Amino acid sequence: MRGHGYCTTRCAQDAGRNVTWRRIRTALIRPIPARLAVFLVALAACAPVILALRTVRDLDRINAPSAYARTRHETPWARLDSAVPTSNGLRIEGSASEGSAVFLFAADRFIAAAPVTQGRFRFEGVREQGPFRVGAMPLSASLGTLPAEVAAAPAREPQSGDGAAGSLPPAPAPRVRAAAPLPPIAPAGPAAPDLTRGPADRAEVLVSFDGGSSDNGASEILDALSARGIHTTIFLTGEFIRRYPAIVRRIAADGHEVGNHTDTHPHLTTYASDGRQTTRLGVDRAFLWGELARTARLYRETTGRPMAPLWRAPFGEHNPEIRRWAAQAGYWHVGWTGGSAGLDGLDWVSNPRSRSYQSADHLLSRLVRHAENGGIVLLHLGSDRDEPVASKIALLFDGLTARGFVYARASEFLERQGFDETRLAAFRGRSGSAEP
Repeated sequence: MRGHGYCTTRCAQDAGRNVTWRRIRTALIRPIPARLAVFLVALAACAPVILALRTVRDLDRINAPSAYARTRHETPWARLDSAVPTSNGLRIEGSASEGSAVFLFAADRFIAAAPVTQGRFRFEGVREQGPFRVGAMPLSASLGTLPAEVAAAPAREPQSGDGAAGSLPPAPAPRVRAAAPLPPIAPAGPAAPDLTRGPADRAEVLVSFDGGSSDNGASEILDALSARGIHTTIFLTGEFIRRYPAIVRRIAADGHEVGNHTDTHPHLTTYASDGRQTTRLGVDRAFLWGELARTARLYRETTGRPMAPLWRAPFGEHNPEIRRWAAQAGYWHVGWTGGSAGLDGLDWVSNPRSRSYQSADHLLSRLVRHAENGGIVLLHLGSDRDEPVASKIALLFDGLTARGFVYARASEFLERQGFDETRLAAFRGRSGSAEP
């Protein structure tokens, strides 16, 4: 019929929804006051911040310590570094976490305790037999702060009236007594020098060489020295002397000063593992004296001449204690010039992919540029490099000569600084035992 519209049930439902939507749209497009609009926008912007603050508050409440919770501490640690025999017993040293006390045990028996000072601890006069172990605990404990030193009381002998027959009384608790903190560890007696540069009042330089395990290039180096009339200081290991006696005899015949580089080139300190020059376990005065004595004996047997009273520590690993032991055996220590001068040749670096590797030309020209009055250069008689430095060593000698340098030996540097045979004899007199 005209004038009437017909639709299906779905059409009628859609028409009903449209009515509802029109009402909602009318309400949405109705203008609202400006203040209300600003408030709603600000509320929407602040909602994330409010939610985050509420979350943090809830987390703080959850993580708040309970009255029944135990106080948590970082677990302290301790490590033994050396056990050195002395006239009063063993001196045991090591490192530990700051703010802790270290307890020393021989096997399973408690011996003594000491506080940690600047990350180090020390026990003197230990006469117990090892193996030794150490443990650590915080100085602030539930019973309060421990005194500066803790020592074990001697065990009390059982008395006739103590306990039942055949039973022993309980061991007394460790006795605690207060004491001052440990003083800094210092070497006993005068300090032995570490010659790393000579006097700076003359244009002199020491180009020293170490002979360790290889003679690859030794003959070329000796030829270059001989052609220029240079007499220098060379440090030899016992292993080098055993392997290359002909080279050693030529070194002596050419008039070079020969120092001691130990027999087996051992690690003397823990520097390779922790970066500290702490004497390694098992390294003591007798060990070092044996290394030096064997090398000196081999050199005398090979050349018929004594070694110079000079030595160089393997890998540059030494400390005042080790240098004093060597001085007591009759040797001054000779190192090399480091720092800004950088006179370590690094010719022992054989891997071209290493960051320390340098070509022979660059290496030798760097040494010429950095040379200074009293500088001590470190190079080697042989290496495993594919590009040996020895074949171009003339670049170094000619470059230094062009800069006006003359060549000195280590003994000359030492004597001009007052470290002569008389002063060395004073160390030998303080050794306290027979010389090696």
